[in-house]
Amino acid sequence: MAIKKLWYEILAPAQFGEKPIGESLAAEPKQLIGRVVKLALSDLGNEFQKFYIKLVLKVVDVEGTRAKTQIVGHDCMYERIYRMVQRRARRVDCIQDTKTKDGRKLRVKTVLIIPRRVGTSIKDSVRARLREVVDKEVSALTFEEFINAIINDKIQQSVRAECKKIYPIGQVEVRKSELLA
Repeated sequence: MAIKKLWYEILAPAQFGEKPIGESLAAEPKQLIGRVVKLALSDLGNEFQKFYIKLVLKVVDVEGTRAKTQIVGHDCMYERIYRMVQRRARRVDCIQDTKTKDGRKLRVKTVLIIPRRVGTSIKDSVRARLREVVDKEVSALTFEEFINAIINDKIQQSVRAECKKIYPIGQVEVRKSELLA
């Protein structure tokens, strides 16, 4: 005997107005909980300049045939990072675990471009300052405010302002964030 499956409407998080973003098929509502959906930021709102940011959403609750989601992280398209690194430039990556103001643990992956060839000591000092700034910024924000700060380039601007005191900086991008359990 075949199992009857139903279509469930997936809603955006409350931060983005809980509008429908897609549908998913499941036999029971509890099968939807924990399901992960990746969605481009340009599909959620009028942020067409940020087409390269993909939000990672997780289904947390099902009411009737409507599944509510929450943000568990974001990701940049690989092509965006690839285009940032030009010839004779240096890429500085930083991966760090930090906590938000509301107590959520995050893994934040940041990339910074130095437009010229530099020695290891400069790269290390820029990376250390990058780590300090990101930790300070994230600890002052809740998780929702953190996602908004990435979308509005507030974190990237503060990183650039602090790191350019050490050496001239090219582009800065928070390439990935993950909510840790």
